[in-house]
Amino acid sequence: MVYRLKKQENAFGTYVLYDKDRLPVKCYPKEEEQEIVFHTEQKPAKFLTKMMVPGFGGAYLFADNEGKGYDADGELLDFNLEAAKSRLYHLKEFETKIEEEFGFTPAAQKEILSDIGKRLNEKLSGEEVLSILSELLWAGEEMVEFWSRNRIAKNGLRKDFMLGCSTKGLTDADVQWKERFSGLFNCVCIPTHWGILEPSRGEKHYEVIDEMVEWARAEHMNTRLHAVIWFCSLWEKQNWMGELPFEEVRELVRERVEFLMERYGKDLDYVDFNEPMQSDGLNMTFDEHFSVVMDAYEIVKRHNPDCKIMINFFNEWQELYGIDRVGKMKDYYEMTGLSISEHEWSVSVYQYIDRCLAAGMKIDCLGLQWHDHPYDLFGAYELIRQWYERYHLPIQITELEVASGMGRPDHVCKTRPNPAPELYWHEPWSQRIQAEWFEKFMLLSYAIPEVEAFCVFGFCDAPTQWGTYVNGKGIAELFKVSACAFTGVLDENGEPKLSYHTLKRLAEQLGIKKA
Repeated sequence: MVYRLKKQENAFGTYVLYDKDRLPVKCYPKEEEQEIVFHTEQKPAKFLTKMMVPGFGGAYLFADNEGKGYDADGELLDFNLEAAKSRLYHLKEFETKIEEEFGFTPAAQKEILSDIGKRLNEKLSGEEVLSILSELLWAGEEMVEFWSRNRIAKNGLRKDFMLGCSTKGLTDADVQWKERFSGLFNCVCIPTHWGILEPSRGEKHYEVIDEMVEWARAEHMNTRLHAVIWFCSLWEKQNWMGELPFEEVRELVRERVEFLMERYGKDLDYVDFNEPMQSDGLNMTFDEHFSVVMDAYEIVKRHNPDCKIMINFFNEWQELYGIDRVGKMKDYYEMTGLSISEHEWSVSVYQYIDRCLAAGMKIDCLGLQWHDHPYDLFGAYELIRQWYERYHLPIQITELEVASGMGRPDHVCKTRPNPAPELYWHEPWSQRIQAEWFEKFMLLSYAIPEVEAFCVFGFCDAPTQWGTYVNGKGIAELFKVSACAFTGVLDENGEPKLSYHTLKRLAEQLGIKKA
């Protein structure tokens, strides 16, 4: 069977194939002159790409034929036109939902959708289709914001919502830094990266974690250890454990998880298993990685049966499972300094979670990292609904990285930090755009009862994430700076940005308090 799509400008230079449930399919197309051609047994099929839409900014877009998917009849598809039709269809569904909840849809957006429905039946130029896509994306932004604010007004304030941040930066931080942190957040993500805390074999530096855990508990923070399981292609692959055989790694990981739980287990509300088969720095097979996760699960539950388990992952649309990353993302891997292992992305996160559940693991929540921009508000709403409706597990937004400026800062360590994404939200990244993004996406998260937490990943842009601890420790020195540029809510001098004040105001308005 064959699917043919007209080759059009987008951020991938291709399209990604999905099944009827919007789950990615590993199928790499061929380029034939001005066409992208898929040969596959998948039927029906849906397609995704991400692109810059003139007049709006970056967005992930699906072409899904009003949710039904396309038959493999060989007809040439105009992705942009099909994406516009698909987005209109799903916005009309959302319009119905809004009217059922509140009795009406804002007149301006209702009129826009009606008008676009008529125009999409006409013969349109490529530029006219892009203009319609922009109008649809803007209508989605306004409809979601209307829904979020009115849902909060209708349902009242939540007592359980968490606003959080990573404790990177706490080491060597001054009193003012700590006061600003504790004055805003009520939950923390405590980093326990193996290759950082054990820079050489037998050398352990968990005293920095001791300080973080002790401080978090004194401040009555909900506490998550990140990550009990994670094999990064930087910290682990390029460190002493990177060349060890699997059985030795497995035993060392068991010892380490025992150590972590003996030392901190009683103080933990959550632990996370991070980026399963997405980051595979030690080149494990699916079976090997899964056995390590099950080992860790048993140890965590033995030490603290009440500790909750999170599967934490990036790339929430999972297109990296279905795309030829070697052929299409060479520049990205060169920029970040990351590398691809033989077994990385051999399965999707969906497949990994399904196996965990089938094996009897009790997963308590899913962590969506949320730093694979671009996100638009309606796309984000659909994304959260898709993960929840598949697993009926609470969602936490765990690693929000939203830039307040373009380019790279003055302080750089090798490839870090990555510059802000060019597929920006509405306008090039600035302090104002960062603050607006946090406000609108936090309101959306708060309005969805299945979302438990909204967590920033970097508090401050100052290049002292782990204080002076990492000095002279090889690959660990990369941790002096953040992964992505300008994503803190404090600037390089430790002064609050507009986003800090925005989050502070929202936290007060929404009644977000510590335990």
